[in-house]
Amino acid sequence: MTDRPLEGIMHDLSELGDSDGCIEVQEVVRTLESRGFGPLLIVLAAFLMLPIGMIPGVPALIGLLFILCGAQMMRGKSGVWLPSKIASIEFPADKFTASIKKAWPKARSLRRYLGSRMTWAASGTISRIIAVLLIFAGAAVIGLGFIPGLPFLVAVPVLLFGLGLTLRDGLLIILAFALLGPAIWAGAAWAM
Repeated sequence: MTDRPLEGIMHDLSELGDSDGCIEVQEVVRTLESRGFGPLLIVLAAFLMLPIGMIPGVPALIGLLFILCGAQMMRGKSGVWLPSKIASIEFPADKFTASIKKAWPKARSLRRYLGSRMTWAASGTISRIIAVLLIFAGAAVIGLGFIPGLPFLVAVPVLLFGLGLTLRDGLLIILAFALLGPAIWAGAAWAM
C-alpha cells in the first residue's frame, strides 16, 4: 500500500472511469478489493453523496453492497463476493467519471487531517461490530433510501468507517460510531 492510500484509490478509480459506455459493479469491486473492505466502503459511501447516487436504484444497490460487505467481514473474508446479478449491474461511465472528478479535491484536502492513530479501534473485535452496523446501515438505505437526505446521513458514518479501516485511524471509527446510531434512528423515526 502506498504512503497515500486515498490518492492511490482515486487514481485506480480514475483509470477505471476512462472506459466508454458503462461500468459494471464487479469492475469497481475488483479494482478495490485487493486493498480490503475500507476502500470499498469509502467509494460506496461517497457514491451516495455524489451525482452517481442520484441515479434511481443506486442507493438500494449500495445498501445491498453494504450488507454484503458487513456479512463477509463478519465471516473474516478478505475479498467481496457478489452474486452475478449484482456484479453485472451497469451504470454510466460519464456519471462515474464526474463523481470521481468531484471527489479528487476533497480526498487531497483530507490527507493532512487523517493518519494512523488509536489503532486499537481499527482492528479485532471492533471490525466485527462495524460489520454488524454495516448490515443495519445497508438495510436502512435499502428500506428508506427514497427519503431525501437519509442516504447521505447513513453514508457519512460508513465513509468514516471506510477511512478508519483504510488508514487505521481509530478516531474516525469512534466518530463513525457516534454518527451512525442517530442516522439510523432518524430514518426509523421518520418511517414510523
